[in-house]
Amino acid sequence: MSRTNVQAATRAVGEGDAHEPALPDGLAEAGALIDQWVEASLGALAQDAQAVIERFQARLTDVGRDHPKSEWGKIGVRVRAQHSPQSTPGAFAVEWVSFSFAHGRAGRRCHTTYIPRGTGDRYPRAAFRAQARPWQIDLIMEAEVALGRIRTAARQLSQARVQLRSATRAVLAARASPDECRHGHD
Repeated sequence: MSRTNVQAATRAVGEGDAHEPALPDGLAEAGALIDQWVEASLGALAQDAQAVIERFQARLTDVGRDHPKSEWGKIGVRVRAQHSPQSTPGAFAVEWVSFSFAHGRAGRRCHTTYIPRGTGDRYPRAAFRAQARPWQIDLIMEAEVALGRIRTAARQLSQARVQLRSATRAVLAARASPDECRHGHD
């Protein structure tokens, strides 16, 4: 969300009801700065993930030269942008997929199937047993060290943004009706 959108949204919240207090000074600006920082940081992390993937693929190709094509598993990794309205702007997923090829009227097409990660920010070794060859799994797990760190950082960035919004709602709720607080202590 851009700085203008955050300011407009927070002004609308503050001005929407005569009984709701205006946002405290600096809160709209803080929200805009956090949004900009999170979006920029997620963009940098997505680029880092792509660089890890490229190094993995180069290493896979290099090591794979010693193996016939019949010994290659059908596995890949991708960075996929998350475009859901609920997603943090700039959010992405780094996911492993198995792929297959099909021939049809449109020619040869590649189909991918997501490999479930399970809980946590890193894929377990067992997730790849059905799709990858034993010589590939070690390379995958090497890449997963860096990709897991990237997923952790991206998750924490998104959580920071959610926490700011939650804190904003809590401040507004706490300040919404000071009279109710006074009457409860009389």
